Amino acid sequence: MDHVSLVPQSSALTAISPPSHRQLNDADWMELAVLVEQTAKRYPNQDMTESMEGYLQDFEQVALKYSLPRFRDALAALRIKPGQGFFPRPDEVAAEIEAGMDARRVVQDRERRARRRATEVEEFWPWAKEWMEITGNTEEELLRRFPSFRGTKPDVRR
Repeated sequence: MDHVSLVPQSSALTAISPPSHRQLNDADWMELAVLVEQTAKRYPNQDMTESMEGYLQDFEQVALKYSLPRFRDALAALRIKPGQGFFPRPDEVAAEIEAGMDARRVVQDRERRARRRATEVEEFWPWAKEWMEITGNTEEELLRRFPSFRGTKPDVRR
C-alpha cells in the first residue's frame, strides 16, 4: 500500500501573503481619523479604546468605496440623526451613504422624466397640427387617440 505524503498542518495555517486592500492617502487618512475621533467624543458613555483600530480600518474601507466626502456627509448626518444613541458602526455609515445615493437617484430620475415629458409635449403639438391638417381630424379626435397630451397644449397668446 502506498503512503500519501501529507502537507504539514502548520503550513495550512500560514498566510501566504498579507491581505491586499486599498488605503487612503495620508491627508485623507488624517481627515478620516479626525472625523471619527470627533464623532467618538459625542458618545462619552461608550469606551471605544479597544475597538477604535478596527473601526478605523472599516471606516477607511467605507471611505474608499464611496469617497471621503460622502463618508463625511453620512457621518455628520448620523451624528444628528434622532435615535442615534450609539457611536455609528461602519455598516450604518455605509447604509446612510446608500440611502443618500438612492434619494439622489430618485430626484435625478424624476428630473429626467420631467425633461423627457417636456420634450415629448414640445414635439407633439407641431406634429399634431400637421396631422390634423393632413387627416382632417379635429383636436378632439386627436386627444381621443393621444389622451396623455390632454391639457398640455401651450397657450397661443399674441
